[in-house]
Amino acid sequence: MGTLSPTQMFQHSLNVVKGPSFMHRLDKAAAPASGQTSINQGMLCSLDSTGAMIQGCVAGSTANRPMPMWAIQGVNDFDANSDVGNTSGGMMSAVVATGGYEIETTEYTAGSYNVNDLLTADTAGNLGNVVGATIAPYSTQHIVGVVSKPVFTNQDGYSVLSFWTVYLPAGSAVAGPTGPKGKTGARGPTGPRGPTG
Repeated sequence: MGTLSPTQMFQHSLNVVKGPSFMHRLDKAAAPASGQTSINQGMLCSLDSTGAMIQGCVAGSTANRPMPMWAIQGVNDFDANSDVGNTSGGMMSAVVATGGYEIETTEYTAGSYNVNDLLTADTAGNLGNVVGATIAPYSTQHIVGVVSKPVFTNQDGYSVLSFWTVYLPAGSAVAGPTGPKGKTGARGPTGPRGPTG
């Protein structure tokens, strides 16, 4: 008897509305990290230090910022995970934020969204969702998208959020490295003294 329980079709979804054709799009194939059992199609993901797929996208450190990507299939879908009678390779795929896409996903945190709102990675109980950014780019949040269409109901009857994928990495969560001190330039010439009144 099988052990996997895939979600119902279209309950969790990712729809690439615009972008490169299937054969030329920027995507990433990776095995899910150990213990990752809750990644659904359309969720925001990233790679851990071993190159395995994990749910969500943490801020990272000064010169190591995870690349956001969105899962094409769920971790328990039969084309991503093996089960009795199934010979899949145990790999997941995701579209990469810098690939130039407009996407629709069911995996967002409920709220009010307007066109051109910036999106970031949600955390804790909503890990894997996108959510509205609350601070300026290059601060303590990755900016992973720009809303292209407010929340609407798709043809399958589920609420989705549409946005353009971007990647503006967090910049001030950890102070950047200090570069070498520059040389002191030569002092400029002193001009002639003015006449005494």
